[in-house]
Amino acid sequence: MPRPTLQILLALTILLAATYYWNPRTASTADVATSERHEALPLTYIEGVRTWAFDEQGYLSDILEAERVDRFREGNYSMIMNPKFYSHSADGKTWSASATRGRWEHKHERLLLRKNVVLSHDQTGTRMNTHLMDIFLDTQIAESNRQVTITQGKNQTVADGMVANLENETISLKPNVESIYVPSP
Repeated sequence: MPRPTLQILLALTILLAATYYWNPRTASTADVATSERHEALPLTYIEGVRTWAFDEQGYLSDILEAERVDRFREGNYSMIMNPKFYSHSADGKTWSASATRGRWEHKHERLLLRKNVVLSHDQTGTRMNTHLMDIFLDTQIAESNRQVTITQGKNQTVADGMVANLENETISLKPNVESIYVPSP
């Protein structure tokens, strides 16, 4: 057999053997570090979110808007960027809350707001500023265990925390309350 034909036949044989035995797929089980990185990634994400929730009678109960929501498989929670929450009651009273970051715990129906948190009673204009606030949607309670500054007009109250009942429109302050009242003319 001529030498070039033998070289071509040998090259084809090596190519077929390499193709048969070479399997470029990844391992069926990832190493621990890869598995941990995979678990840390969000299961899904959505940008430009707006959700509505309605009560049993069909009335609007709350709205949640966000720039981005990342849902994670571990812990059944979602991380929220720039959340805006609106609570509506049957008598038309509304509360608004906003923050830089948030976390939605699906199982407990709890919205945790973090950094630059503002809760406002839309009818009176009362604003509550703090760094951390939890809103429990099933009971319509907003709670903060950090210093809160409450402003209504020129009046200002500072406390070590507060609990606001969004349904009854009541606010209970925690200890160390200091207020500045400016009489109206």
